[in-house]
Amino acid sequence: MKNLVFVNCLLFVVGQIVYAQQNNFLKQTSSIIDTTNKIITIPRNNCQQISVDGNFDNYEWSNAIELSQPENYTIFLKADDDIFAVGLIFPKPMGELVCEIRITTDDKEVFLLHSSGGMGEGVSGFPSTTKFDLNNNKLWVSNFSTKNLEKEAEWVAAGKPLERYDEVYNKRDGIEFKISRKKIAGNTLKFTISWVRVEIKDGKPDFKQYKYPVSASLLNSDNWIKLILPN
Repeated sequence: MKNLVFVNCLLFVVGQIVYAQQNNFLKQTSSIIDTTNKIITIPRNNCQQISVDGNFDNYEWSNAIELSQPENYTIFLKADDDIFAVGLIFPKPMGELVCEIRITTDDKEVFLLHSSGGMGEGVSGFPSTTKFDLNNNKLWVSNFSTKNLEKEAEWVAAGKPLERYDEVYNKRDGIEFKISRKKIAGNTLKFTISWVRVEIKDGKPDFKQYKYPVSASLLNSDNWIKLILPN
């Protein structure tokens, strides 16, 4: 049981140290659109049907911009007049899911939107904080890991790997965010996304960190992607 509690807490701990070591991220290798100028214009497409359950049905994310990432991760961007939606598909087996989005419209106020074992939000300037308040998700929502300690205990007692529990009982493809455009001043923002893949190997947590763009820093938004939403 101690191991189960440890792993449940681990999702939040990992979220706090994302970006802690900026030079350890893998390099981005490809994208299906040209981001040479670090600007992406997102066309208007209906986001209302996105159910925020982590299941990437084709119709929900149809016509979304897709950004292919190393190791078979894919980022989706979509927007309409009311919603800015972000999706991240994880390859299988996915292990535990931790994901963070940062957005700014003025280089003064930075919103950190966090999803792991719950939702959390942080607000800061630059350098951007890695801290967030749990159960705080004003004007946005995401799916997140749900836990049942009794079922997890049965799973472990049967000799099954704990890091696969979430994949079996919380069937999903990744993480989805729906952000109200009331949270975004205007139709232009700077954006970066990071994620951590957590697995248990030999009884110890092992995690890999990723981010997009790979050159993004918490010191400033110079290397973040500029997004232009439908006007």
